[in-house]
Amino acid sequence: MGAAATPGPPTRRVHRPALRDRVLSALARFLVRCFYRSVEVEGPLPRSGRVLLAASHLNGFVDPVVMTARLGVLPRFLAKATLWDVRAARPFLSFARIIPVYRRVDAGGGAVDNTSTFSAAVDALAEDHLVAIFPEGTTHDDPAIRELHTGVARIALQALASGLPDVTIIPVGITYEDKVAVRGRALVSFGPAIRLSAADAPTGDDHEAVRALTRRLTDALRGVTPAFDSLDDALGLRSAAEVTLRRDARPVPVAATQDLARRLAGAGPDDRERVVTTAARYQLLLDHVHLTDEELVAGTGLKVLTRRLVGLALLVVLLAPFAAAGLLVNLVPAALVLVAGLVPRAPVSKGTIRFLVAAVAFPLTWLAVAVWDGGDGWLAGATRGVTFPAEPLMEATFADRQGVAAGIIVFLAAPLFGAATLVLIDRVRTLVGDLVVWRTTLDRRGQLPAVRERRAQLVAVTGAVASGTRRPAGAPEPAPVPAGTAEGARG
Repeated sequence: MGAAATPGPPTRRVHRPALRDRVLSALARFLVRCFYRSVEVEGPLPRSGRVLLAASHLNGFVDPVVMTARLGVLPRFLAKATLWDVRAARPFLSFARIIPVYRRVDAGGGAVDNTSTFSAAVDALAEDHLVAIFPEGTTHDDPAIRELHTGVARIALQALASGLPDVTIIPVGITYEDKVAVRGRALVSFGPAIRLSAADAPTGDDHEAVRALTRRLTDALRGVTPAFDSLDDALGLRSAAEVTLRRDARPVPVAATQDLARRLAGAGPDDRERVVTTAARYQLLLDHVHLTDEELVAGTGLKVLTRRLVGLALLVVLLAPFAAAGLLVNLVPAALVLVAGLVPRAPVSKGTIRFLVAAVAFPLTWLAVAVWDGGDGWLAGATRGVTFPAEPLMEATFADRQGVAAGIIVFLAAPLFGAATLVLIDRVRTLVGDLVVWRTTLDRRGQLPAVRERRAQLVAVTGAVASGTRRPAGAPEPAPVPAGTAEGARG
């Protein structure tokens, strides 16, 4: 009789996203593509495992959407329990399996019980879900992160105490060039992982262990998020960093700008003031000649204008029918989103309102168009007139426009038409901007040497201050910058 087989280590189950997770991830990617020109990613992407994502919270509902879009999977998010007071939000919260967090500020400063919250988060980790938390506890417009709550540390240590052999905490910084702007740019930075094992589980009173782990997370999160003393510093140092790194018309990576701005923020107050003051004076001259730094560096000649005009003409020939259909189909929801963004005053609320309205208005509009397209009467005729680019495919595939399959084709075509509209609008705006820059450069060419001299002064001051600073502890390596970027800017 053979010897009994020695049991090996337990097999780790790979979490497979459910259909609803894939649907919500796809919706997040769609929203991000519509609202942002680009979202850069810094650091390795966690896909699954016993991972707690501890993220900064500078832009309300936009933060989890951007994070989900870049991750490609839907984490189990923790959110304030007061969201459940909004009846209309409850179905979405349930569908996304959001875990409620009870905050003292919502209880009038009294005691709260988050036992069930922590248990649900630990259960999610045990099932190899990503769990995402915003440890600041609220969204804000501050130029630096706020004091962190202890929830992340408590969940991690409770998971270890419950028998999970390892837990990883990853700090996530989410940064925006301009939270109010539509079609802006953003950056998601995944910092160095804080890896915990069973040996880190507290054996007795865990209060000190919780505080120590929270301090450790605070340092790590500060390394991947903006950390400025004031709004003046934030604006001035970012501007100086971007000017220093720019070499031509190509946008400077947000990651590179943020890395240099963080290093400048670590300089002494006198050095910071010198950079901010020089940047402000340079901006005054730019405003005087009605140019931006990007326009000053890139310039625009007739050759460039001709090339872009030809390119736009080709795009119009190829995309015009689809773009026209996309404009007609998506005009009403787009208008609703823009109007909704005018309602809140706080910049941090504008993105939230826009995303929420867009997440409802666009799919409902596409669904209505798909239903009307398969009907009879004048409404069906009008809808088919709007979705006319899909006509050849529909005629080749279906005997008539009715039926679920035909409706699905129309539903999927609506956002594709909208994408064509966005491409053409972006190209037209670029060409119009180039024409304005060309004319402005000709009108102001006698004043431009003084502007360029001030620019060179700003680059020199920024370089001198940055050379005397170190990268903040816990900050990831900066994203690659095109070779010669700083040298080209100085030239």
